[in-house]
Amino acid sequence: MTASHLFAPRYWFIWLMLGILRLIIKLPFKWQFRFGRYLGRIIVLFPSKMRNTTLTNLQLCFPELSAVQRQQLLRKNFESIGIAMIETALGWWIPDAAIKDLAHIHGFEHVKAALQRGKGIILCSAHFTSLELAGRLFAQHLPIAVMYRAQKNLLLNKITSEARAKHYKKIIQREDIRGMLRCLKENNAIWYTADIDAGQVNSVFVPFFGIKAASITATPRYAKISGAAVIPSFFYRREDGKGYDIVFEPALTEFPSDNIEQDVTRINQVIEAAIRKQPDQYIWQYKRFKTRPEGEERFYNKN
Repeated sequence: MTASHLFAPRYWFIWLMLGILRLIIKLPFKWQFRFGRYLGRIIVLFPSKMRNTTLTNLQLCFPELSAVQRQQLLRKNFESIGIAMIETALGWWIPDAAIKDLAHIHGFEHVKAALQRGKGIILCSAHFTSLELAGRLFAQHLPIAVMYRAQKNLLLNKITSEARAKHYKKIIQREDIRGMLRCLKENNAIWYTADIDAGQVNSVFVPFFGIKAASITATPRYAKISGAAVIPSFFYRREDGKGYDIVFEPALTEFPSDNIEQDVTRINQVIEAAIRKQPDQYIWQYKRFKTRPEGEERFYNKN
């Protein structure tokens, strides 16, 4: 596709939104996030598939909450989604100097110790709303390679891939297994989000928030082949709006084992524990339980 095709009428609205985001990120951070929060409060008011999917996920994962508590979490989560729109633009375009003081690093000694082994690191993470900006903060303290999957929207795919290529040491397509293993062999750190439903291929059904979920086996498989350390790594937006906590947990011990289901269950447990710390900052709009074991009813049919 030529560059001119990216200016076709079907992309005009996206160009308009990108232009608005470019202007917003020139404002002070306090105003940016206030704008994003109010945007989320507006979006959640309107019925939509995204809203229904979010509520379905919250009902599945937090059965202990009352209906009122889930509605409160729903609204707070959409505020976070609104802020994430601003954070995504910041992650794409803002200079390093403007965000250098936003990261509050915890547990970096675990990264140093793992790198001394010389077999690379898999930074096992998850899809929190501040993903794009957090990636920039990770990269300022540790040169990282990132795994990615091409987006269907060609314009957004171009912008995202160009931004990531600029800020990360290497970007690797999820299908490029050899490239990923080569990167680990060179003792690099790869940032990898393991909380996806990729269907039944290379997945096992193990609990996630107490529900059988199709969960990819990639993390233990890659760790076994490469000998890389697996370090759970997460990021949380501070409630006071003054930066982000970037957390590196100790490398998983006795991992991987000889039981793939046990290993994937362990990864799910690590991710679940991280989400429970700040459930409003997780991307609940994703259909995490879309693939069901044979014979089980689908959760999202009503959407």
